[in-house]
Amino acid sequence: MNNLLYSVFSWLYKFFTNFLPGQHAVNPNEQLVRQQIEELHLANDNIPLKNLIVDIVLRLPSLSSSSSIAHNNNQQQQQFNNSSVQQPLGNEDIIHNNDIPLVHNLLPNLFNGTYQQAINQCKNQDKLLLVYLHSPENDQTNEFLQEIFCKFEFIEFINNEFIVYANSIKEREGYIKSNEFGCTAFPFLCVVFPQDGKEYWRMDGLNELKAQLLLNNNNVVNDNATIGVDRHLIDIVLTQLIEVHERLEAQLVVHRTTRQQREFERSAREEQDRAYEESLRKDREKEEQRIREENKKLEMINQFKRKIEENERKRIEIQQNVVFYNGNESNSKLVKFKLPNGTETQFRFNSDLSFANLHQFIHSYSFKEWKPSRYSKLESDYELTLNVIPKRILPYDENEKLSSIAGKGFIIYVREAEHDEEEEFAQQHGV
Repeated sequence: MNNLLYSVFSWLYKFFTNFLPGQHAVNPNEQLVRQQIEELHLANDNIPLKNLIVDIVLRLPSLSSSSSIAHNNNQQQQQFNNSSVQQPLGNEDIIHNNDIPLVHNLLPNLFNGTYQQAINQCKNQDKLLLVYLHSPENDQTNEFLQEIFCKFEFIEFINNEFIVYANSIKEREGYIKSNEFGCTAFPFLCVVFPQDGKEYWRMDGLNELKAQLLLNNNNVVNDNATIGVDRHLIDIVLTQLIEVHERLEAQLVVHRTTRQQREFERSAREEQDRAYEESLRKDREKEEQRIREENKKLEMINQFKRKIEENERKRIEIQQNVVFYNGNESNSKLVKFKLPNGTETQFRFNSDLSFANLHQFIHSYSFKEWKPSRYSKLESDYELTLNVIPKRILPYDENEKLSSIAGKGFIIYVREAEHDEEEEFAQQHGV
């Protein structure tokens, strides 16, 4: 129902206002205000709030009087140029005129967001919410803005103690809120306690304030003026707001303490969680490191085993495929080996065998006096030295033949590479 009434009301308002004279004219002062709103980022993309700020500022007295208001609100702000009231300002004047008050000094800080967002902001900052619902057509709106809402003392107190949610009843949310609060007159102010969302003070128009003013001061009121109204209306409003703030401050303190306690407990839990997660992370890293080391160790063992298996495979292959002597003494060489352990042994070989075959023989056969290490590599771990002058090393060469060595026989000294590290590794890992 509220949405339907709002839609009908909004359509009627827009329809009839289109026929008003000067409806589409642009007030130079409005251009100044809108320019400042953009430059100061007072409302960002909130079009309804921008329009509300413009409407409020333009309802203040003439620019010269507004300058006086701005001066009272902020002693450091410059006053308006009186001549700007009488002569329209061109675009260049609008851009370069420095004799204008800053818009944010002319009215309280208005929250840029929805009503619910303002409630949440109050909860986060432990402040009360002041709600202002603006009625552009109401006869008392200008008086309220000029004598209360835009006064320096009101702005200073409200900015320090409240968050202000303001909206026009011509906007959708403003209209809905006016129904929810049950507004009976405008301008409308109320104080809301954010934790329970309840209203603890309200002002429906200025009539009740004026009546209270008369009761307090015993002044005579006529239709046009009230003695001391300009001074005392704001005093009554501020007195009531201070009283309700002091009354609710204790509850704010309780909620602030509760919130801080919750935040402390949450922070403590988060710290515990972080410490627990850090401990888990370190444990995971240790476990991952242990697994990596185990895998590395396992890979080294497997490589070690493959090396031994490869040596054994070569020994078997040599024993099965290489014929070192076929019984033909006329085409043979008698070779005496001086083994690495100091013992000697001799064998007869076919003369057409290569030096590489001698290495294969040493690598593949186990002698009674000595046996090669299971870790030795065929191609690199044996050194065969011919006992001649000068001494001659017989490399692992498949092209050099025994027949190239003079004589029917000769002596070869055999040396084998040391494998202390491999022996230690095998003992440590049971290979």
